[in-house]
Amino acid sequence: MSVVPLPFPEIDTPADRATRFAAVVLAVYLAATTWPMVLYGERSGTTGALAVHVAALLAALVVAISRRAEIRPVRDLLPLLLGPFLYVELRWLIPGLGHAHADALVLSWEHGLFGGNPSATWAPAMPWPLLSEALHLAYASYYLLVLAPPLVLYVRGRREAYAATMLALTLVYGVCFTTYVLFPVDGPRYLVGPAAAPNGPVRAFVIHLLEAGSSRGTAFPSSHVAAAVVASLCALRFQRRLGVVVAVLTVGLALGTVYGGFHYGVDALAGVLVGLSGWLAARVLWRELGLAGSQSATAA
Repeated sequence: MSVVPLPFPEIDTPADRATRFAAVVLAVYLAATTWPMVLYGERSGTTGALAVHVAALLAALVVAISRRAEIRPVRDLLPLLLGPFLYVELRWLIPGLGHAHADALVLSWEHGLFGGNPSATWAPAMPWPLLSEALHLAYASYYLLVLAPPLVLYVRGRREAYAATMLALTLVYGVCFTTYVLFPVDGPRYLVGPAAAPNGPVRAFVIHLLEAGSSRGTAFPSSHVAAAVVASLCALRFQRRLGVVVAVLTVGLALGTVYGGFHYGVDALAGVLVGLSGWLAARVLWRELGLAGSQSATAA
């Protein structure tokens, strides 16, 4: 009795295991945050956000479970496709769960660690236009830092390195977004406005971008810093020359979050720690998923 081969056979390479694990993480996060979204719908009298959330959950489940080859590109790109929505929906999840915002507690940590509030005092102490524009430019480079290195890997066919990077980023974003829902912190920009830094076109662009797209309650830890740290470490491992550029911009981004008054210093420091921890956790998972022996740190 002959067996008719499937037109799209099942696949199970190391990269597939890594991207499947990332899809499972996304599905678990979406499942866990369904209840806060239900609560938000009841309080707001709207169901549109919940419908999109459930659709995203079902898509993540299908992609995570399927082993068919035609699903591979969708699973590879799933974190990039879902990422913007997962951030935007925090503006509904946080009020849905309704936890008290913890800025007063974080500010006490800020004063205990730094002896003051650098998000309010640093820019007035150094009102230098060139410094301000440089740090705001580094902050604005966030999306380029996080998206460009893995996409370069993907386009070049280095799929396992790309999958490892996506796995690390997924873990870090999962930790940050879960923290925001359970422990919302507004940050200085929402409470007192941006820092008194010198005006300039780059600073104006950054403030406009934040006003248009940020979600309240997402200050601690800084996901910008955490994701940029992961992007730097992965780029240094897989694309060394590009990684040096990403690492330099990441330092500027971390400083710019505080200089511009967008985050407390504690937010940025916590972002560094979350980024390092996520990267280390991903390294362990890479070994468990059989990735370690197949990747190289070849310079780009």
